[in-house]
Amino acid sequence: MKTRLFTFAALALALAACTNDNEVTDNGPVAAVINAEISDAVSTRASGTAWAERDEIGISENRFGYTNVPYRWESGKFTPTGTIIFFQDDDPTTFSAYYPYDADGGTLTATTDATAQQNQPAIDFLYATGATASTHNPEVNFTDDTAAGGTDCSFHHCMSQITLTFQEGSGVDFSTIQPTGYTLSGLVLEGSFDTTTGTAETDANAQTADLTMELDGVLTSSVILFPQTKASIGLSVYYNSQPYTATLTIPDGALKAGNNYTYTVTVRNKDLSISSATISDWNSVNGGNVNADL
Repeated sequence: MKTRLFTFAALALALAACTNDNEVTDNGPVAAVINAEISDAVSTRASGTAWAERDEIGISENRFGYTNVPYRWESGKFTPTGTIIFFQDDDPTTFSAYYPYDADGGTLTATTDATAQQNQPAIDFLYATGATASTHNPEVNFTDDTAAGGTDCSFHHCMSQITLTFQEGSGVDFSTIQPTGYTLSGLVLEGSFDTTTGTAETDANAQTADLTMELDGVLTSSVILFPQTKASIGLSVYYNSQPYTATLTIPDGALKAGNNYTYTVTVRNKDLSISSATISDWNSVNGGNVNADL
């Protein structure tokens, strides 16, 4: 599992885990140096393997009153867009952060419909907490230091993901005809993300709906969804102008935060075969073999 470490520019430099032993002896104001890493991620974001130019996260702490302070990824580093976080005394303080940044913060409402899936980083909510620092130890490390006996303070995915990989089976030749799209049925697509706690959840009043995705020539497709209780999900795959139907069985009867449920869907002459769901981190979940008929 790969992780990537990003450093926020500031006025002091040190190397450490969630807290460190480097001291700053300057009697003047000391700015926080913030490191951020996304734990156990196949890729750091829903689309792509690195932060994109002008990506922003929001950082907060309670003692000094810094709330939802934006830092922006520009020219290969994160920099504050206005407010800079300064320590005001020698006592340790604890920080939290989330992605993507929203100027209002708090509880954000969102949809995961087909339009939203076209810009997945906007709904790939991430959260990190527990990183501590002080004037004498100014590095705020949103990193996973459990391997060294420390604490996991890194960013974690708060949503669920389903990834389908389509492959040809008996009597099918993708070089001539490929699947054109698919529908996942019975999902709750509306929900909210709390930037202060990292909780992503469905809207209790929302109705279930279908999510239809076009493949546009690709054979692997992922969708990001709110965590939700769901023992199974209906799947229709459109191939050669026909819908092939099957059922995805969800391990433990729920789409859980941080899990990527991966399935291999084999399109055969008369039906579909669906592999077990594998959980990967994102945690990849392998889901079983299911056949589907026209």
